[in-house]
Order: sequence, then structure tokens, then C-alpha cells
Amino acid sequence: MTAPRESDLDGLEQLLRSAGLPCSAPTAHGLLTGCLVADPGATGTTLERALGEAQSLSTAAAGLLPRAVEALRLDLLRAFNDAELSFEPMLPGDDAELEVRTRALGEWVDGFLGGFGQTPRPTGQAPSPQAAELLRDFAEIARIAPEPDATEEHEQALAELAEYVRVGVMLLADEFAPAAPRTRIPMQ
Repeated sequence: MTAPRESDLDGLEQLLRSAGLPCSAPTAHGLLTGCLVADPGATGTTLERALGEAQSLSTAAAGLLPRAVEALRLDLLRAFNDAELSFEPMLPGDDAELEVRTRALGEWVDGFLGGFGQTPRPTGQAPSPQAAELLRDFAEIARIAPEPDATEEHEQALAELAEYVRVGVMLLADEFAPAAPRTRIPMQ
């Protein structure tokens, strides 16, 4: 998975709105990511249910949502299994205002924690002490408050937090990966 493009974020946001789902694109991506970290075998249908009940405003949105969720599921699984460590949270690009990016990171992490927490792990495995510490850190990051001033120091701090989240998710995905050899991810 390459770094998500701004158009991916905008497209997901529009799809969520047209399906009547109240969550933001970063929240939805974080939620799906958390579900798949907890259970890499989660199906697209399970992930759709995790997003909540869609109040579809159009037939087109009802048809697009399952395909979009399945595409995200496959992208995330590929990224978790990528030797290049290519996983990236779906967040606004650097050209967005610091406040917008900060809020989006908090929403993404909050979504991740919700998805991870609501998804039973197939093995019933409890988080290791290191994973539990990461999850506690994520809970703090989810409450991040945007800084009113966009200084270089604030930019650097946000970049470091985003990288901590990215690497933390990969560590959690590795810890909760099935013990058996991972199944091949379809390369559609």
C-alpha cells in the first residue's frame, strides 16, 4: 500500500456521507485497520457492520460501499504483509492545515481503538505488555488537541506522533497475526 492520496481520503469521505454513515474518512480507515489488526480474517461484511448501519441515500452508495470496504481490506492486508513496511494511516496530506491534520490523526487513532476493541481476536490472545503500552499511548493520542499555531515545532511533533502510530500499528498487526503461515492476499 502506498501512502494514501488526498483523493482517496476525499472519495472515502464522500462515500461515507452518501451512505449516511456519520464517521469521518480517517475514523473509518482507523476502525477498519483496528478490526483487521485484531482479526486479519475479518470479512468485508464484518467490516461493513463495524462502520455502523448505513442509512443509504442512494442505490449507488449502497453498491459502492461493499466494494470500497473490500478494496480497503485488501490494501490493508497487503500492507501488513509487505516486507517494505508500507502501511500508512489514511490522513490528510502535508498541504492541509496543521489543525486539520492533528484532528484527523486523533480521529484515526480513536477509530483504530474502537475497531480493535470491538473485534474478538480468533485466538483470544491478550496483548503483550508492549502491545498494551502501545494501546495506552494510542488512547492518549486519540485525545490530541490541535495546536492553535502552526510552528515548525508543532509540525515536527505531529509528524513524530503519526510515525509512532504507523509503526505501532505494524507492530500490533505482527503480534496478532495468525501463528499459521499467512494466507496469500489476492492481488486484484
